[in-house]
Amino acid sequence: MDDLKFFFAYELEDTGETKELTFSEKDLAQFLNPEQVLVLIREDIRRIFIWKGAKSPVTKRFISSKVARKLQQEVLKDDRYHLCKIVSVDQGDEVQEFLDAFNLESMEVEERLADMKYIRNRDKPKVNKEEVYPEEREFRINEHITLKLLKGQTIIYVAGEPFHQCKYLLLNLTKKDFSEFDEIDSIDEAFKVYNKIDKNHERDHGLIDAESEFIGHCSNLQAWYEHDYDLRILHSSLSIPLLKKMAFLGDKTAIMRLKESIATRIASKNYNTVIFYLNEQYLQLFSNEELEVMFEDWLDKKVNFTPMEKRRMWYPLLKEMIERGISRAQEIIKKEIILLLKEDNTETYRYLLQKDFFQLLTLKDLEELYDLIPKKDLVALRRIERLILKLNLRKRRDVNVEG
Repeated sequence: MDDLKFFFAYELEDTGETKELTFSEKDLAQFLNPEQVLVLIREDIRRIFIWKGAKSPVTKRFISSKVARKLQQEVLKDDRYHLCKIVSVDQGDEVQEFLDAFNLESMEVEERLADMKYIRNRDKPKVNKEEVYPEEREFRINEHITLKLLKGQTIIYVAGEPFHQCKYLLLNLTKKDFSEFDEIDSIDEAFKVYNKIDKNHERDHGLIDAESEFIGHCSNLQAWYEHDYDLRILHSSLSIPLLKKMAFLGDKTAIMRLKESIATRIASKNYNTVIFYLNEQYLQLFSNEELEVMFEDWLDKKVNFTPMEKRRMWYPLLKEMIERGISRAQEIIKKEIILLLKEDNTETYRYLLQKDFFQLLTLKDLEELYDLIPKKDLVALRRIERLILKLNLRKRRDVNVEG
């Protein structure tokens, strides 16, 4: 592939090796042998076609996808080429884009070897098999949490509603893997190590039957509950959403554990985590005082954010704080808007205007900002004028009510 060209053709041999063929794509029809499998690369249209002859051996058909993926990666080693989509093509049932790419017509298949007959999954007759499931079972953890075994699946119910389907239970470790887990203190840590280990067994759910898996899930959740929702016992992908659900049901222990977890993660300055907590309304669990303590460094401007971090996280966080009556947040957003105006950062202050941040300010603040808006920005001026008028009318109405 030294020369820059857009068409490559390879013949698949019985050994799984490929033999490059040299001919023009215009002459492809002459090389389509019903007993062969060809891998055809058309870089100009970003496609790799696997052409399978009607009488080609099953072994070649089977390994052709693997060979195509290998060639796909080989092509990418040259920066001049692009990632090509792999498309399977069967003789006599060719996809239209293949025919168009090589200016061909569909080939009529007159003969297939009996033992080479190739039937696609979509063409196989459907067989209605009645599945046999284990007996339904139920296990109560506490007044809110119940696990049920339904049709071979373990389902967690919270307050009588389905909450989560347990995916998989088993950590299948060999003796040589044990040393990797000597310093593990939580399930989350265990999974970080476990994900580096070959886990082919996860595709074989026959290693553990549904009833045993149900008992295992029940045991894990029971231990989690008896140890006051210890976050080390369950994976965070389950424990955190479950704690949230329990917290909003009024479980005081769940509220305490969830607050601890969120505060710890926020202290680590993992901004994606903060964005998740904001979007999923986890911060509603905290009082205003607790929020100010958690984000004290941020409110004191000891943390610098990129423009994107401000839009995705810092501004929405300030907005939530202002709506909850935290005056420090209101003063920060006011100073931020003033700075943007002084720097002539029209794009960002217009963004805050469109996202209704100006509505969070006081009448005095808006009047101060109005004088800083560029006179040519008529849209911003009109919107602030409307906000000022609205607040003035409200002020007068309140005075009349008091009088």
